[in-house]
Amino acid sequence: MRICIQGCQNGGMIDLQQTKMKINLSGMPLTSLVTLYSRAKISKEHASLFNDAKAVELVEQIDYCFSLLEKSGADFTLFANAARAMQLDKRVKAYIKEHPHVSVINLGAGFETEFYRVDNGIIRWYDLDLPELIEVRKQLLPETDRSTCIAKSFLDPSWCQDINTENGLFMIAGGLFRYFGETEVHQFFSLLADRFPGCEIVFEAESKSSIDVDGSCGAYGVGWNDDEPEKKDAMQAEYMKAFENAWKMFFPQVQKDMMIGALTTSTRPQSAKWDDFETWWDQLSAQEKGKAMSDFFFGFTCGCPLEDASEMTVWDNRITVVDQFPLFRGIPRDPSLSKSIRQFMDYTDEKGRIKIFHVRV
Repeated sequence: MRICIQGCQNGGMIDLQQTKMKINLSGMPLTSLVTLYSRAKISKEHASLFNDAKAVELVEQIDYCFSLLEKSGADFTLFANAARAMQLDKRVKAYIKEHPHVSVINLGAGFETEFYRVDNGIIRWYDLDLPELIEVRKQLLPETDRSTCIAKSFLDPSWCQDINTENGLFMIAGGLFRYFGETEVHQFFSLLADRFPGCEIVFEAESKSSIDVDGSCGAYGVGWNDDEPEKKDAMQAEYMKAFENAWKMFFPQVQKDMMIGALTTSTRPQSAKWDDFETWWDQLSAQEKGKAMSDFFFGFTCGCPLEDASEMTVWDNRITVVDQFPLFRGIPRDPSLSKSIRQFMDYTDEKGRIKIFHVRV
């Protein structure tokens, strides 16, 4: 713990009064701060839809310039993170209502605070993530007599020995699987079937169309069809503005170089300066723009896209589909939400680009 004296760059305020925790994360673990901030932001602005008081509290405790995330993330992508939490909460609450003593494990937990939102006072909860992230998590969210942290990769089968499944097991995985290939995800589900027959798991899945090179803009499928040019142009403009802010203020030089180096387009920007990037971008075809934005989406593309949960039954016949539904199903298109958020919700669900899968093994 330390006194926050650095503040934000570009004119941010410096706080000499409040004790905050300085954390340094990069790469995939950094996305945990993005999802944490998303939940806090939506909780403060749209509490009638979603309320994560613990996320708001954590954002206040962490010495990090969250305003960079505000500027570098389009509103609709931040809302999508909160929407995923809303849907997982509903599934966990429904399950523990029928199985009040069950053990629940959150895979790739990051700074997720679901335990505080769904706890019935009886369940046993486990949060699993990489050691460097769990080390920070335990300082911000100390373990309790019913909540335990496991500092391991979900691909390390030894975690199976660290949990008590006497009263059954329910699992959530959020957006974890998008960072891994089908082979790894397939092996993980076979492990579950071997070790925990009868357990259930809920997670987010992106469709193959989410990463298609179709002239839209981004691995989340942010865009509209050519027969809807006004909506498509508006969404693309907002996404690009957020990306510009991220490029100028959020991405370190080494990450910019890495992202440029990983481009699969026929040409690349002359340098990592935004002006050069923008000149290069304007010269790309619609197809290449789609390919570039897939390459640039946090440096990742979805490694295990799925159109339908039934595809998983081919991996292993012990997998049974309980349910699947669009990400924003049942979430009101509240007038307080921005137009771009409501458009994104409709577009994503209409095209089936992001879904929640619930399966039993």
